[in-house]
Amino acid sequence: MLVNAFLPILAIIFVGFCLSRFSVFSRSMWEDIEKLTYYLFFPALLVLRLSVSNLDWEVLYDTALVIILALITITVLFVIFHKFTSRDLASLSSVYQGTIRFNTYIALALFEALYGDRGIAQAAIVIAVFIPLVNVLSVASLTLQSEKGLRRIFVVFQGVITNPLVVACAIGLGLAFTGLAISDLIRDSLEILSQPALPLGLLVVGAGIKLIRIGEQTWQLCLAVLNKQLIFPSIVLAACLLCRVDGLVGITILILSCLPSPPSAYILARHLGGNVSLMANIITVQTLIAFFMVPVWVELAGRFL
Repeated sequence: MLVNAFLPILAIIFVGFCLSRFSVFSRSMWEDIEKLTYYLFFPALLVLRLSVSNLDWEVLYDTALVIILALITITVLFVIFHKFTSRDLASLSSVYQGTIRFNTYIALALFEALYGDRGIAQAAIVIAVFIPLVNVLSVASLTLQSEKGLRRIFVVFQGVITNPLVVACAIGLGLAFTGLAISDLIRDSLEILSQPALPLGLLVVGAGIKLIRIGEQTWQLCLAVLNKQLIFPSIVLAACLLCRVDGLVGITILILSCLPSPPSAYILARHLGGNVSLMANIITVQTLIAFFMVPVWVELAGRFL
């Protein structure tokens, strides 16, 4: 089942990678596709799935508790690592982003393949909690390194609040909580708009695969991959067991924690003075390794949760 779920995702990402190498498909075209997916198709999908979800506040509380506990733990470990090693903060902030952030495109495609509509609905609820927290922490890690970043902190946090995925999650959860029904016209429109989200998102992931000066960043890349595929998921699994969060909720949180970093991490690093080439390499290497390691965590999630 895992192979059947992963192979189509990997195939579409590979198609995106190949297409992006043809001169007829310019870099600006891929950037426009990503913006359209990020600002329209994916928000439509999240609103549609969340609006009809059975919102359980106890489950939402447990989800938030596990995520916050895991994020606090990994953040403390990073602070200790920086204090005792005096590593370059610009590079370390990119490694930090690469540890806590995940690719929403791959996430929803994977959960649809593994669990169908139920999986997408559950993933959307967890994403609604996860995304705002990791965005705030990512911004904080980057702004600590420069005064210029500190002066722009209000503008950046405003950007987090107006993040289209965050807004979509808020709208969807609001509809689910109030029980308000959306009209057939809006629902049918959202259904149509949501259909290109997953395939276009995966094509964009493939188009974004690139390696830049990888030989100069050995320890950073190794640390980012180790954190993403071993340390952070292990912390999340321990938090799930400690808080007794199991079933599909726990599985969803765990799988999200080991998925590769998103292209938006590169954009954030570029705007706030992070190590841009390192961030691009982290995204690429994590994406390639994820298709070997994520099935391992899916199997572990099924056994322990």
